Amino acid sequence: MQAEISEIFESIQGEGILVGVRQVFVRFARCNLACTYCDTHKNSKFCRDYVSNRTLRNPISAEYVSNVIKSVKVHSISFTGGEPLLYADFIKNVEKVKPFYLETNMTLPDEAKKIKNVVDFVAGDLKIREALPNCDYDEIVERTIRSFKILRNRRGRLTFCKIVLPDKFELDEVVSNAESIKDYVECFVLQPVFGHKNIKILMDLQKRLMDIKETRIIPQVHKYLGVR
Repeated sequence: MQAEISEIFESIQGEGILVGVRQVFVRFARCNLACTYCDTHKNSKFCRDYVSNRTLRNPISAEYVSNVIKSVKVHSISFTGGEPLLYADFIKNVEKVKPFYLETNMTLPDEAKKIKNVVDFVAGDLKIREALPNCDYDEIVERTIRSFKILRNRRGRLTFCKIVLPDKFELDEVVSNAESIKDYVECFVLQPVFGHKNIKILMDLQKRLMDIKETRIIPQVHKYLGVR
């Protein structure tokens, strides 16, 4: 089994409720969405493995990734992207010697079914309309709800919802969509786009969401620290 991977590296988790834990990150190259704030590569001819200090031509085998994982002492393995659920079959073939942490846009429910019993942590996105101006947003929300139901928070798997927010967004719509998935998550994390200048709207949204579920505001800590 092979996948297109842009990089493999070791760092701290800079987002969400596990911020600060040490992980190996396996960053997949492709994504099925095109968010306005995206800052990752969509494709790559080569994979840069910073753990082993090697550059390899894509695609990369699951066996290779498994061997990299075995070589380091970390809390867990973060499958990120890009969009990891495009590579659900690949993830199932990676040897699980450490807990699996999935960072996903939650828009591929059929692929989510394939790994629902494999992942230990799920950082699932709830996309806002303003981030996807060229998409059928109602369909995105419908698929997101289905994915959260499949990968719901339960004993043996911690699932939380991350909402990435620019300076302007429709507050009522975010609250309404969050209401649809409240029973499937441990909590909500409001993540301002790096450089966000309107903290008041984040605080207002947090106050509204606290009536539904625990809600935290957590910026991208790794960017403030200047690490990968």
